[in-house]
Amino acid sequence: MNDLVAAFDLKQPTISKHLKVLEHAGLVSRGRDAQFRPVRLNAAPLREVAQWVGNYERFWEERLDQLGDYARELQRKETRHAKRKHK
Repeated sequence: MNDLVAAFDLKQPTISKHLKVLEHAGLVSRGRDAQFRPVRLNAAPLREVAQWVGNYERFWEERLDQLGDYARELQRKETRHAKRKHK
């Protein structure tokens, strides 16, 4: 724990609270080694989240591309209309 306190320039109670949240979420586990309580990262849930977010990222990129195409088409129509109006 002292290594985390030093690395992040936070107080020990703050680090403990963060670790409890991460432990409750299944992202870390604590062990026991004499007077030490090593903390281990469980990255599997993070991979699942990254995959889930990745699916939505592709979905929204496609939708934003379609929206960009639509906006450009509207702009072309507006430009053509404005040119006809000034003639």
